[in-house]
Amino acid sequence: MSRFLETIRIEEGKPMHLPWHQQRVEATLRHFYPGKISDADVYPLFDILLSCRIPCEGTCRCRIRYDDNSLEVDFSPYEFHPVHSLRLIEAPAGYNYAFKYTNRAVLEELYSRRGHVDDILITRNGYITDTSIANIAFRKGDRWYTPVHPLLAGTTWKRLVSSGTIIPRPIHTNDLHRFEAFLVFNAMREWGEAEQRIEGIIS
Repeated sequence: MSRFLETIRIEEGKPMHLPWHQQRVEATLRHFYPGKISDADVYPLFDILLSCRIPCEGTCRCRIRYDDNSLEVDFSPYEFHPVHSLRLIEAPAGYNYAFKYTNRAVLEELYSRRGHVDDILITRNGYITDTSIANIAFRKGDRWYTPVHPLLAGTTWKRLVSSGTIIPRPIHTNDLHRFEAFLVFNAMREWGEAEQRIEGIIS
């Protein structure tokens, strides 16, 4: 059975947006182990992290690897690297990354084909989904739009959609010229960091 990954931003010892991560862990366990996972079996992330000694100051990356039987936690310092450029790459037919698996072999293979750019922008039947590590949004005027069917609807994606900060809609590669800028974001890359011009996306 697969193992799963949760990545949590830690700011000065405080886990950020933890309820959204807890929600995903619970949904993942209940999806893959129906009838086996009760409320008592769901990992309480707040209690788990409270018992950990966080070995880094400032912004840290916490990785939690888990399945129904075990859970491992590690921490590492985090350094922000802006994504200036993206290469469009079509996902293999039928590829499914709706849950945050530890196995990223397909994504890593796609990423290896990026050439000289910073990351890839994955498409499915020509429609934009995600980068290799993050969700994406596109600005038109003062509004931000995000692909309605990302490969992985991340915790930050769900939070920003819920707040109305980003608007889900189908975005085809032929639509990219209609936008002015893009932002990539995930649990570690807070919303609003390093907006880039749309010309940074190449085929």
